[in-house]
Amino acid sequence: MFDQTEENSTAEQLIPAGEITQDVLAEIGMQTHVYARPIQAKEILEDLKGQLDVPPETWLYSVHAANGVRVAIVDSREAAFQGAAAYGYQALSVH
Repeated sequence: MFDQTEENSTAEQLIPAGEITQDVLAEIGMQTHVYARPIQAKEILEDLKGQLDVPPETWLYSVHAANGVRVAIVDSREAAFQGAAAYGYQALSVH
C-alpha cells in the first residue's frame, strides 16, 4: 500500500478504487486519525463494569482508533478533539 523504503519514505502508491476496503482505510488512518462519536453512558456501562460513575442517560464521547477500537471516553466533544491533538492525532466527528 505505502512505499516505506528509507529513500522514498513519503511516496505513496496508488490503490485501485475497487481494492479500497474498510481494512485499508483503517490502516491508512491508524497513525494519524481517531474518531469521536456521541454515546449515552448506558451503551458502555456494562463494558466498563463500575469504572464509570454517571447516570445511564448521560451523553459522553467515545474516541476510537481508525480500526474502531475504543481508546477513550470523555465528557465532551471539545475534550475528545483536544485529547486527540495532545497526542498528535487528527480527530474526526462521526454521527
